[in-house]
Amino acid sequence: MSDVLAAFDDQHALESALHRLHAASLGPLETYTPQPLAEGPSPLPLAIFLSGVLTMVASFALQVYANTAAYPLDIGGRPRFSWPAFVPIALENGILAAIAVGFLGYLILNRMPRLYEPIDEAVAIRRASRDFWCVAVRTGRTEEARDILQACGAHSVEVLPG
Repeated sequence: MSDVLAAFDDQHALESALHRLHAASLGPLETYTPQPLAEGPSPLPLAIFLSGVLTMVASFALQVYANTAAYPLDIGGRPRFSWPAFVPIALENGILAAIAVGFLGYLILNRMPRLYEPIDEAVAIRRASRDFWCVAVRTGRTEEARDILQACGAHSVEVLPG
C-alpha cells in the first residue's frame, strides 16, 4: 500500500475529486486544506456534555451513599441527606471530567501527537496550509488513483512510498 497525494488549486476541484474517489472505493482518504471542509458534526461536544453530566451524577450519588449508608455521622444535628453540601463537589468533578474528555478527545480525533508522517516529505504538502487543497489516498491501486486524480484536474500528483 502506498499513498497517492494530489494537490488542487481550489476547494471545488478537491470536492469533485473526493466524490469520484469515494465512488471508486480506493481506500481511506485524508484531506489537507487551508480551511476546514464542511463535514458532519463532531462527536466531541456530545462526549464532553455526557461525561460532565454523568460524572456529576456519579459524584453526587457517591457522596449520598457515603454520608447516608456507608458512614452515617451525626454532626451538629444535620440530616444525613444534606444535599446542598454535595452540589459544589459534584459540579467541580463534572467540570473536571468534561475538560479531561475534551482535551483527550481532541487529541484522539486529530490523531495527535504525530511527530512524523511520510506524507510530510511530499512537495505539495508544504503549501497545503496556505493555498493548495490536497487529498491523500492510501491504496494498493496507485495507477487507478493517479488516473482519477489527474482526470479531476489535479495540479500535481505524487506517489509516496508507504
